Amino acid sequence: MTAQLSGKKIMILVANGVDESVMSCVQRELVKTGATVKTVGIAPGIVNSWNAGTWGLYFPVDQQINQTLGSDFDCVIVPSGVRAVQKLAATPHSERILSSFVATNKHMVFMGDAIELLAQTNLATGHTVAGPESVEDAMTNAGATFAGADITCGDALMSGDCTDTEAFITRMIDFLANSADIELKAAA
Repeated sequence: MTAQLSGKKIMILVANGVDESVMSCVQRELVKTGATVKTVGIAPGIVNSWNAGTWGLYFPVDQQINQTLGSDFDCVIVPSGVRAVQKLAATPHSERILSSFVATNKHMVFMGDAIELLAQTNLATGHTVAGPESVEDAMTNAGATFAGADITCGDALMSGDCTDTEAFITRMIDFLANSADIELKAAA
């Protein structure tokens, strides 16, 4: 893969319980794009992933969420993981960071059940989202339009059920690369 996202600063927002296979794949593939990737977590040091019903690998955390500003990044990606979403929703810093992305129309990517974080931070209203059926009620109750499991890409929001993680990430990189081209043309 070429350096499609070279120069872009991407935040991966995580907490303990992030899906191990999704997190591994996201990190690996984003690094290949030439982007600067920072893992932002609730606690310093490491985050413990969840893998097939048990705790899995540890991933290093580059920055703590309480010391992070959304304005320092071009995009935020939230990998799937029910436990991680619950922990992220419990800190007001998640809403603060995601609000800054919504207010500035910066790119947000929610993978699988991570889209529920948008509802739990009161930021889902008016968005068209996709994800697993398990989040449909939460999303519609929060004011979002639920489009099913297929991937949806709005102006600055991408979401969908990421049962095929590699296909989701390929589409995500295209979404971010194409939006970067549009931003550059608009600035010219």
